[in-house]
Amino acid sequence: MSTATAHSKPRIELYDNIKGVLIVLVVIGHFMHPVHNDNPVISAGFDIIYLFHMPLFVFMSGLFAKGAYRDGKLAVNRIISYLVLGFAYQAALVLINGSALLPKLFLFSSAPWYLIAMAWWYAMTPLLARVRPAVGIAASSAIALAWGVVDLSSGLLAISRTLTFLPWFACGYYLDPERVAHIRTSRWLWAAVAVAAAIAIARLADPTIYDWFFQRVYGDTPYLAGTALGMVEKVVATGISVMFSLAVIKLTPAGGHPHLLALGQRTLQVYVLHRLLRAALTFRTPFYDLPILLDPVWGTLIILAISALACAACAALPLQNAFNRLMRHAWLRSVR
Repeated sequence: MSTATAHSKPRIELYDNIKGVLIVLVVIGHFMHPVHNDNPVISAGFDIIYLFHMPLFVFMSGLFAKGAYRDGKLAVNRIISYLVLGFAYQAALVLINGSALLPKLFLFSSAPWYLIAMAWWYAMTPLLARVRPAVGIAASSAIALAWGVVDLSSGLLAISRTLTFLPWFACGYYLDPERVAHIRTSRWLWAAVAVAAAIAIARLADPTIYDWFFQRVYGDTPYLAGTALGMVEKVVATGISVMFSLAVIKLTPAGGHPHLLALGQRTLQVYVLHRLLRAALTFRTPFYDLPILLDPVWGTLIILAISALACAACAALPLQNAFNRLMRHAWLRSVR
């Protein structure tokens, strides 16, 4: 094995492991959602997961979006693929939920928002590529901070979440993956682990401690208590997300872990399929009406077990090639 190969393989495994951890958290969070207000243990887990899991997921997407705009050419076909999959995903959820297709098809208030946001972020890469990283990150941060004065909580075309999480995509886009691998080895990252642990413990000790800023973690809630306070909430929520993200990067194993690697390589299919399963359980079965789900011990164990089963089942389906073909489809053959 060459030196380059020896160094690149652990790096690739690290990122697949991180994505594997994140998709597990996404699945757990979604399966917790219908009962997270009624089960105190699930509520604590839900709150902690939602502090950081989507910002870090967006960062990872930016980290591997270098090919979105290269040599003056925008990956238009990839943008179209995200839109096609995003709208198909949204339509499937709406139909399972039993709602009318219109106007819900354009109101991305749940999981499909991420795919539409990816299309937006890819479309923005020519602008990001034309400015220095410091300028791009500062500008995207200012946009995200200011956007809270606008109320698009309906989820219209995922615009609010696209702009709210734009700084995370921009940071990933500008940062070299090798740099992330190097940062992970830094001893000072243990400080981030300690801070994140303290923040998590604080939530376990006081169920209301996150209440004043928690609406900011969703990405689509406007500043309801005034612009100044809303911006403070946003800065605090972002700082906490950074601490937890650094902690996850530090604690995720860098070497090969078969289950995490498999999940990390199949995040797209797991992201789409698990949410359809959860929608079916919510709207087509009495599962979430079971009283046992409100029990702090048994309810939590059941949700964790069904989340694990959903991860395993969705990742095991032989659909990776199908999703890959869709994302690489040449919708417009004259462009990338």
